[in-house]
Amino acid sequence: MKKQLVTLLLFIFPFLISGQSIFEQFQNNKNVTSISITPKMFQMLGSLAISSDDSESKVLKEIINGINSFKALITGSSDIITHMTKWVETISNKEDLEQIIAITEKNIEMNIYTKYGQEDDGLKTILIFSKEVYDEQNVDIKYSKKVEAFLLLVEGKISIENISKLISKLNLPGSNQLKKVGI
Repeated sequence: MKKQLVTLLLFIFPFLISGQSIFEQFQNNKNVTSISITPKMFQMLGSLAISSDDSESKVLKEIINGINSFKALITGSSDIITHMTKWVETISNKEDLEQIIAITEKNIEMNIYTKYGQEDDGLKTILIFSKEVYDEQNVDIKYSKKVEAFLLLVEGKISIENISKLISKLNLPGSNQLKKVGI
């Protein structure tokens, strides 16, 4: 009986794990920087009294009011990057995300996927996946290749320009990759 129960659990376990989003799966992983901003936090930020005289503050408040969910993962682990790559391929097909930008410049690969909302005035989802490969000097080895990946999922009423401004304004990890490709 115990053997059958263990077999059943081993069979079901992968399905339970795959039910988690990639962000939940890696949020407590020591090899991953995880950022998750909840809708409640965006509501609180949007209700703050921001000076209406400052044009940057107006733009920031507009950005904040449009976002429902903001999740990001940053890692240098090749195993996790492989998992992220497969997840992006799967979710972009499953959620009918349209690839609007594919950039390969020097040592950076970036793909941006979107899904339009029901209204014509904005996007519902933006998914950005970027990998950067660079040389790292090492004591034992003269040079080695290092890879860093950045995965961002933003949902709400949004635009790519506003997401780029927000990431830059908050000085979040991954902003350097966006700047390098001109976003």
